[in-house]
Order: sequence, then structure tokens, then C-alpha cells
Amino acid sequence: MTNILELPEECIAQILSLTTPIDVLGSSALVSKQFLSISNSNPVWAGFLPPDCDDIVSQSSGSIPRDIFGSKKDLFVYLCRFPILLENNTKSFALDKRSGKTCYMLGSRALSIIWGSSPEYWSWESIPESRFPECAVLENVCWLDIKGRIHTTLLSPNTTYGAYFVFNFKVYSGSTSFGRAPVKVSVLALGEDGLPIDDRHTPEVKSFYLKSPNVRSRRRSSLGERPVARSDGLMEIEMGTYRVEVDEKGQNVVLEMSLKEIELLHWKSGLVVHGIELRPLC
Repeated sequence: MTNILELPEECIAQILSLTTPIDVLGSSALVSKQFLSISNSNPVWAGFLPPDCDDIVSQSSGSIPRDIFGSKKDLFVYLCRFPILLENNTKSFALDKRSGKTCYMLGSRALSIIWGSSPEYWSWESIPESRFPECAVLENVCWLDIKGRIHTTLLSPNTTYGAYFVFNFKVYSGSTSFGRAPVKVSVLALGEDGLPIDDRHTPEVKSFYLKSPNVRSRRRSSLGERPVARSDGLMEIEMGTYRVEVDEKGQNVVLEMSLKEIELLHWKSGLVVHGIELRPLC
């Protein structure tokens, strides 16, 4: 039986590129110094980067350390740790460290927010914990309607994605009403004609309380899920999932992610919208 270390280095690199980034990061140093050297090489890590990665990085509206570009591994690790801003700081791009698949986040400036341009209803502020320069802050509305859209060509094929609404609340006195009425969220796939692709994806409409239900709403609280805390100190809810198929490249499929509260029409305030994030699940 041939020892793997007896193979040519290019063969070993090819074998490693067929595994996953987390496999290479976790086990390569345990074999030998030669194996470690090959596992750090550009041919291995180039296979983990998206084919259009260089083009995406070149469009970044922020500053990126120039010394990472000489090493594909350094570039990969950087993009896993530090999302880069695109399209005039309204979107972000990153990589999933386990799979190398693409992650996108639509900042609040990239979303469609009903009455978002009316200062009596929404204001735009710089929030220290946000990755974007501005966030939409809810002043006072009864009709809450937020949507985001993204082309599936930007996402990794053969991958199931979760869409997450990322938010927190502004600290100030006053009632927010988000503990009285749940919001409704969904993810819908639209075709080239702008109509839902019914035979491919049936959206699930879910209800979430963005804040813990108050006493009056406690009886209804079982009808709504709760947000979860993120490692960055913000909160998120899963709006839905969608699987990007291999044959979807070249098709004009758009995901529309929606958050609404247009039924009970309580006056709401204090919500800080950071954006909608899409992350690979499997």
C-alpha cells in the first residue's frame, strides 16, 4: 500500500482540495511538516475560494490588508473573520469557515422599508455594533413592512441557505408594542417574470415575537417563536430557508425575504434594523 506522503505534492494538494476547509485546518498539522506545508499552499486553498472571489474582493468599498493577497489561505481566513462591504457599504460578503460557501448580508440601506424615507417614521443612525455605517431605527409606525431581495446566482449552488433578520432595540423610555403582536416572516422564490415559483418552493410563513410577550399577550405567545442572541450581541430570527440547486446558475431566481406586522396595527417603535443575513446550512 502506497503511503500518501510518497505521492507527488500536486496529487496531495488535489486530494486536500476535495475535502473541506475545516478538515485541512484541523488535521493537516498532525501528519508531518511536509503535509502541513502542502496544506497551506495556494493550490489547496484556491479550491476553497469562490471562482469569482477576486472580482468580489476588488469591489469592496472598505480597506483590506494588502499582505493577505499573496496567500489564498490568508485570504480565506480573512473573509471568514471579517465580512467585506460592497455596493457603497449596503451589503456584505463573507465565507463560511466550515465549507467555504458564500455568506451575504443585506444592510438596512439595501432593504425596502415602507416609509423608510420619512423621518417621522424612521431615522437613520450610526450604530457602534453594526457592520454597516447606517441602520434604520423605527421611530413610530403601525404598519411594519420590510423586504429584501437577492439573486441566487450570488449564493453557492447545491446548498441550503437560512435567511436571518438581524436586529436589536434602541434603549429609551416608551412602549415598543413588539411584545403585543408577533411579526410574520417568509422567504419566497421569484422567477424571471417576478411571480412565485410554486412548483419549486412553497414558502412557510412563521410568526415571531421580537420581544417577550407581555401579560396581555401571554395566552397567544405559543403562536409565536422567539429570537436568539448572536455572538456579536445582536438578535436574529430565522425567516425561512431555501435550497439553491446546482442547475440554478444562469437562471434569474430571486429570493424575496419579508417581515411584516400589518394585521393588529399596534404603534411600534425602537426597533433597530441591521439587515438580513443569508448563511449556508448544509
